[in-house]
Amino acid sequence: MSRPKPMPSPVQGRRLSLAAAVVVLLSLLSRPQGVRAYSFLRPGGILGRIHLLGGDHPPAIRQKKSHHRAITRPPHSSRSNHSQAHAHNPRRFTGSSPGDNEDSKKEPTTPSTKPSSSSPLKNGRFLPPTFPKDPEESNFIKTTLLTNFMFQSLPDKTLDRLVNAFEKVECSKRSVIIRQGDCKIDRMNFYVLQKGECSVTIDNKVLPDPYGTLSEGTVFGELGMLYSVPRAATITAETDCTLYQIDRRTFRYFISSQQPQDREDVKTELREIDTAIDKIAGVKTRYSGSIIHPFRPNRAWLWRRWTGTVLQHAYKGALWNMLITATISFFIGRRADCTWAVAMAPDKSNPIISRMTAFGQSWHYMMNLTTFILTFFLSQSYSLWREMYNTGRKIQGRLNDVGLLLATHAKRQDNGRYTPEAEAVLDDVASFSRLFHTFCWANYARNLRILLTPRGMSRMLSRGLMTQNDFNALQSIEQAGANNACLEWMVLRAFKGIEDGAIKDSESMEHALLAKISDLRGTYAGISDILDGRMPLAYAHFVQILVDSFLITAPVALYAELGLWSILSVGILTLFYSGLLDLAKIFLDPLGNDEWCKENVNMDIGVLIREGNAGSTRWKNGAAVVPF
Repeated sequence: MSRPKPMPSPVQGRRLSLAAAVVVLLSLLSRPQGVRAYSFLRPGGILGRIHLLGGDHPPAIRQKKSHHRAITRPPHSSRSNHSQAHAHNPRRFTGSSPGDNEDSKKEPTTPSTKPSSSSPLKNGRFLPPTFPKDPEESNFIKTTLLTNFMFQSLPDKTLDRLVNAFEKVECSKRSVIIRQGDCKIDRMNFYVLQKGECSVTIDNKVLPDPYGTLSEGTVFGELGMLYSVPRAATITAETDCTLYQIDRRTFRYFISSQQPQDREDVKTELREIDTAIDKIAGVKTRYSGSIIHPFRPNRAWLWRRWTGTVLQHAYKGALWNMLITATISFFIGRRADCTWAVAMAPDKSNPIISRMTAFGQSWHYMMNLTTFILTFFLSQSYSLWREMYNTGRKIQGRLNDVGLLLATHAKRQDNGRYTPEAEAVLDDVASFSRLFHTFCWANYARNLRILLTPRGMSRMLSRGLMTQNDFNALQSIEQAGANNACLEWMVLRAFKGIEDGAIKDSESMEHALLAKISDLRGTYAGISDILDGRMPLAYAHFVQILVDSFLITAPVALYAELGLWSILSVGILTLFYSGLLDLAKIFLDPLGNDEWCKENVNMDIGVLIREGNAGSTRWKNGAAVVPF
């Protein structure tokens, strides 16, 4: 008969408890990244062995069920055989059509609802899945990922493991791959489109080309996974598609392998670039918008406006001046031994009030001078704003002229439609014109300038806004010359189309085309001249000091005439004089580069670019079918 283990004494128990606490603390501090918390509590863990030293059994720890499917292996089969089955038989799904009922919208059967299989935990560490691929598939995924700067800093070995983690899936036509508003993080996937075409829809409206079409070699779905935010758009397969996908956990596993500072820099720059692309793609303002805030002549409607008005910018200064006036009125009332009623005008015979009356007369002369100079300054500022607006419209007009000339001189088949060669020329010129228009304004608008950087162009490539050939050619050009290169591409491609017979050859047409291009070049080159000479510093400095001096002395000058009513009068004067000065400075910054005006009172360059990009295909589509 075996002897029972002696029970530990209280001293031994305390020592064991202290030892357990120290071991637990050391385990937490030295726990490698990716190890599950409390893994040391398992029966075979450190704390389990300590419990056994005391004669007790370790507590049973219930393992939480993983949100990802583990790769299951068939009996007596190796991992490679199982993975090979995945490689030759890609998972297929049909998805949900856009016309499904509400229940299907809440739980769509899409790739995002079936995350790719993840490997089980091994020794407490997450292992990404592996789906073997042939060299052609691996090279395609790797090349596509490297167009996105988010993956360009990954080491080669890590990038190869990331490529192997992608699972191949087949998607049928009209399947919803991503649904707008889906916020279920655990079922989000990141996709690489190998074959087929998808549409981008926001609020049941398809974005205009090229932003509303995803073609082969496009990646999408990373923003929701990177920032843990709901899906911003719906992606629908317009044809049968072949995609590669990885789930959120695998995606973040590889992204987290970067250095923390590099990872944060990438996230910050990616957000800034996507914000700029969204402006020219129409995502933020959806599909329309106005270059300036329109107005209605109705008086009641105008009185109800707040955003984008001078009242929004001047009310704080008005309240501050009213507070100063109230303070001055309080101290004057204490020192002047006022004998007049509260709501009455001060007694002019009072010595202090009489001195203030004399000062008020000189202040009225200052008011006349300030009013004249401020209104003239506002008129000059508006003239500059109007000149910039007309320049933007003129650039749009010349781009439309080029599209009209080419569309009307394109070769046609017997049925009246374009020949394939002519259509290719029109598509190429339209693509170059969109890039030119974007880079043209990116040279002058600070919030779009990041698109001229290599990473900005890389992101445009990954989002399908330019081709790989466009990207390669632009890498050998200085950032400031990207728009010039695209303009030259437009001319060269048009004349190559003429040489190849895709565009009808005529001397008058060539002359007109060159005239429009030359006019276009001169127009956009004049933007820098307009901005450089917008207003001399001395003039703006003088007007600012004059208006501030006028408003600062207003409380003293008006108290002698109005008493406590001067508080309200000073507020009204500040609201309008300071508001007019703010409005003039806003007009002097038509592109919003100074960033002191938070609300959009000036031109919305994003709308200007979107309108120009829509015109790049307007004339081609308008003459695609003729009635004769």
